[in-house]
Amino acid sequence: MTEHKPEVVITYCTQCQWLLRAAWLDQELLSTFGDDLGKVSLVPGTGGVFHISCDGTQIWE
Repeated sequence: MTEHKPEVVITYCTQCQWLLRAAWLDQELLSTFGDDLGKVSLVPGTGGVFHISCDGTQIWE
């Protein structure tokens, strides 16, 4: 049986140019928890959004 590893999704606002912030957070998560994470994804959005979810549950807004 394969161990479940959490999947993190970072949704960031392209209008606010938050790609750099999202990429930095992505890097920090992978550097710190790389072996424990299944995936870290960056998803572009609009309207000032900056959300982080883990396995579908929002953990930061």
